[in-house]
Amino acid sequence: MTTAPDFVDPVVGWRMWYALEDSETRHLSSIVHKTAWPQRAPLVAACRKIRFSFRPRKRRRHDAPAEDCTCGIYAAGVSMLRAYLPAHISWLEHPPVLGQVSLWGTVCEHEHGWRATYAYPKRLYVPVAGIGARRASLILDDLQAYGVPVSPLESATVDDVLEELTALTSA
Repeated sequence: MTTAPDFVDPVVGWRMWYALEDSETRHLSSIVHKTAWPQRAPLVAACRKIRFSFRPRKRRRHDAPAEDCTCGIYAAGVSMLRAYLPAHISWLEHPPVLGQVSLWGTVCEHEHGWRATYAYPKRLYVPVAGIGARRASLILDDLQAYGVPVSPLESATVDDVLEELTALTSA
């Protein structure tokens, strides 16, 4: 793992979120830590490592991401999305949202992608097969609040979703 140098442009990777409902609207939520992503403002990384110490002054706090920690906002290549999706997308309680994310600040590269200090969605894709036209429309409309392009994906299986996503982004 290495820390990337400062760039003029952000690093762009892929990730998955859930579209969670809150007060009758949907927002992006990270899938591991259930962090709500703010609309029209970057998500700022914070280390969530639990530190137990009998000497409280010895607890080492740090900015995220740190090279000797796993903290930060993650993104990876599009192929890594497969690890987070079930065989049939429509079986999920909360609809998945796949997308490109811009990363900046301190960006640490790791085996499968990057961890960063700041992140914001660049483009969102929502697999809508099997969730019903009304629900799909509500999710797509609510995610417009992020101010980035939001597109439906019609495929139902993980292989078909990734194939559709690859075709859309390589065009």
